[in-house]
Amino acid sequence: MKTWKYLIPLASVAFGLWACGDESNASSAECTTQECLEKALLDEFGEFNADSANQALLDSINAALQNMAGGDSTSASGNVVDNPQGGEQTGTTTGDTSSTGSDPATPADSGFVNPTQPASDSGKTAVGDTTKPIAADTTKPAVNPVVTSSASEGTPVVVSSSSVVAETPVTTTTFKEDHRDECQIGDIPSSVNNAKLPDPFMGLDGKRISSKADWKCRREEIGAMYEKLMFGAKPRKPEKVEGSISGKTFTVKVTDKGKSASFTVEISGAGTKDKPKPAMIGFGGGMMGNSCGSLGGSLSGLDIAQIIFNPDNVAPEGSRGSGKFYDIYGSGNEAGTIMAWAWGVSRLIDALEKTPEAGIDVHHLGMTGCSRWGKGSLAVGAFDERIALTIPQESGSGGASLWRVGAQVNKQKGKQFVQGLNSAGSEGNWMRTSFKNYDGKENTLPFDQHMLVDMVAPRALLILDNAGQEWLGEVPSNYCGQAAKEVFDALGATENYTYSQEGGHGHCQLPNGQFDEVKDFINKFLLGKDAKTGKIDYTKNTEQIKWNKTEWIDWTTPTLN
Repeated sequence: MKTWKYLIPLASVAFGLWACGDESNASSAECTTQECLEKALLDEFGEFNADSANQALLDSINAALQNMAGGDSTSASGNVVDNPQGGEQTGTTTGDTSSTGSDPATPADSGFVNPTQPASDSGKTAVGDTTKPIAADTTKPAVNPVVTSSASEGTPVVVSSSSVVAETPVTTTTFKEDHRDECQIGDIPSSVNNAKLPDPFMGLDGKRISSKADWKCRREEIGAMYEKLMFGAKPRKPEKVEGSISGKTFTVKVTDKGKSASFTVEISGAGTKDKPKPAMIGFGGGMMGNSCGSLGGSLSGLDIAQIIFNPDNVAPEGSRGSGKFYDIYGSGNEAGTIMAWAWGVSRLIDALEKTPEAGIDVHHLGMTGCSRWGKGSLAVGAFDERIALTIPQESGSGGASLWRVGAQVNKQKGKQFVQGLNSAGSEGNWMRTSFKNYDGKENTLPFDQHMLVDMVAPRALLILDNAGQEWLGEVPSNYCGQAAKEVFDALGATENYTYSQEGGHGHCQLPNGQFDEVKDFINKFLLGKDAKTGKIDYTKNTEQIKWNKTEWIDWTTPTLN
């Protein structure tokens, strides 16, 4: 969507004669038409789109409208807007993420926003932590408010054709995979001495973050730690990504490092180019009804598309270094299959963005999977901020389950009751081969899995766990769910997070008791409907788990402003 077209109806009064200038000799009244303003803005600024912004246009609108209202003009020109998708990034950390690149660009935003607002939906606006429908005022012309953030405080200014109104504090964000190219990553320790859960608010520079804006780069630091020590590096911004649709088959072709590879996904229930639909992406041979990654009947009646992504199409687990990911990046690439899967979903989103004919609303995408694919779906949500809703199901060790607590449980039981780090670090080629060396040394990890979960914050996250599945780690998974909530609370996004644990059902067979939670999250974060979310619920467990926060957390949770 071209943002200059989005701004035109709002800027008409502010620009008046200036917008058309001497070239058209138009009067103020004549220059309130879209055609006139389009020509004037194009002459002055060229095409102004969402990925490559001309900040001068926003400054001019603010200045003109503020002057009309008798106030001082507010400039947002202190912000630098991100490079367009697929463009050359600066300061990117690749490979060994302990080193830093060139100085990062000044961030255009804090990254703190619920990215559930579709670019084409004028009936909704992202305010605070949720996307809510806005009733149309039929007595006035329908306009879309322009939201820009103040350079000094990050407070948005909503610009209409007649006034400037201060809105609820929230910052805008660019729809992009991540913000790594804006952040300078410090030295990543390979070992610490900490029996407690590491502090997610403590930066690599030894300073605790103090604002929501700080979370953007702290999140990238956490991601860089996981890439260096556990998952391997995720290749970003390939040279070219293409998409094509034929029936239900959507083909993604990726070109990078002088090599190309293609894989397919299956799309059902899609919308059209003009009316795209939100979608759930599911890992599996069949997300809906397959033994793994199944959300079962919980999706019944929901007006969403379903995209089935078979991870084997990108990186099969059987042989390390085989599959489409490794065809491009080499069979000796350090990344395990989980990161390869996450890369594949990111490239799928790239392709969907460029292929509106597929009928998918990329601003309302969910990701799910169960068991090993639950681990993968959590990694997808953690490493791609374009995922609006993440639903990992029974992800176990390597997913939403704490390494330190699992090791403690196994020690107490005198056997491998919960899948241990060595086992998870070796199975399925999920992780870097070197990660299994932390087995028995879990307390030396500079992170634990609550921090992988936290990387999704403040976006929507529903964790579904199965009590009574010993190998999956009933206790370490529960504790992880409890500990991860601290970051969502600090960011003021409590309603965006639910941890749900229920037993008495088969592995990857969602019980009826969790259906409503799935429906509520999809309705709220993909479909923009009102729903109640945000809780920790394991009341249906046969044996109650007692979370002792002080046993595992020795840091305080800040309120980030």
